Amino acid sequence: MSNKVIKLLNKYTFNTDSQKKRLKGEARVIRNRMLLFTGILLTVCLILVSMGLYQKYENGILEDQIVKTEKVLDEKNRTYEDLEREIAQLNDDNYIRRIARSEFFMSESGEMVFSLPESDKKKEKDK
Repeated sequence: MSNKVIKLLNKYTFNTDSQKKRLKGEARVIRNRMLLFTGILLTVCLILVSMGLYQKYENGILEDQIVKTEKVLDEKNRTYEDLEREIAQLNDDNYIRRIARSEFFMSESGEMVFSLPESDKKKEKDK
């Protein structure tokens, strides 16, 4: 038996050969389209993932700024409360008299003010 095959040249073989060539071409076109769409899909996915990571990074920066701003706000609120308390105390006559006596050594008529040295405990508290 020999391996030589002789191709018949008739209408049927011509049609089947042309059909096979056309199917090969269509398969190649389909494969190229699938590769193109897969590439586009992967590119879109990569862009979305990178945008998500960048957004997460930006959110982290904004959260840090929020924390810092909240700390500043808390400090300002405490200062405000202290000033409000001081204003309320300055409207009290007894407080003003006590400050005048302790800091400015003022006295009412017939009253004597003595300045005592500060104790060690009071000095440590001030520091």
